[in-house]
Amino acid sequence: MRTISPKAGEKFISTAKRLEMKGRLEGVKKVAYSMIQENIPDEVILKVTKLTQKELDYLKTLKKFELELEIL
Repeated sequence: MRTISPKAGEKFISTAKRLEMKGRLEGVKKVAYSMIQENIPDEVILKVTKLTQKELDYLKTLKKFELELEIL
């Protein structure tokens, strides 16, 4: 049976956590984009998604130019 070193194990877990966080953020941005399309007020979107105003403004710019949300 082959084992990995503790250092390699930590690196694997760290990479997995980063990918998980990236996936969650992408999901939040998709939800926010949908909320923008439904004309939900910014205050509500910010409160629900916990995005920053700058992130929300970026998503609103995409909507303004009718660009589809892609993986950011």
